[in-house]
Amino acid sequence: MATKIRVAFAGACVLGLVAVAVFSQKLVSSDQAQAQSNPSQNQSAYPVLGVRAGVYNDGQAALWDLNATDHFRYFGPPQRLRGYKPEQPIHFSHVIHVQQNKMECQYCHWSVGKAAYAAIPEEETCMGCHGALVAGKSEQGKKDIQKLKDYYSRGEPIPWVKVHVFPDHAKFNHKRHVKAGVSCQECHGQIPEMEQVERVSSMKMGWCIGCHRERGASIDCLTCHGHR
Repeated sequence: MATKIRVAFAGACVLGLVAVAVFSQKLVSSDQAQAQSNPSQNQSAYPVLGVRAGVYNDGQAALWDLNATDHFRYFGPPQRLRGYKPEQPIHFSHVIHVQQNKMECQYCHWSVGKAAYAAIPEEETCMGCHGALVAGKSEQGKKDIQKLKDYYSRGEPIPWVKVHVFPDHAKFNHKRHVKAGVSCQECHGQIPEMEQVERVSSMKMGWCIGCHRERGASIDCLTCHGHR
């Protein structure tokens, strides 16, 4: 009798699992059909990770290298401190350009994998979109685009304020790092989430050496302090 009850119970469990599986499959098929009929709803929102997500070693040169006790905070220069976010002559939003308009980083910073510097785009690149096609939606956007046009018509470069300041005696080559597989986020954080670009690390020497050691890259003095 007990054996028959156990067999019956096991059979009921199997039937229940089959029913759940069939029902789940119908739900998945229904969701897929709905997504195909409404492709706009199938596009997920841009993931919010936090501007410091993905930064190598959380931007610290050592365990005791804390932002609150960073010597750059007390002795300067302030441009080296994490969180440095200078005001720019034109309010450029990476949130609008990358998240909303889905622009690729290398469309503007085209030299990042070809040269030592990840150059700021020329005004001609900006005018390719804003010269006639994109006039801006908000009042602030329209004002900034007009500033861009004014600089362009006068033949003057936009006086951008450098954010990722490096000491003159240190030589950093973007091309070599990109080809070695170092992602932008490891040094610069989640730029697509920044309305205004800021530093996510003070980029001290110990931070760079730690990364070189982990990746098996050279830590010879001339690697960073010699020729490019």
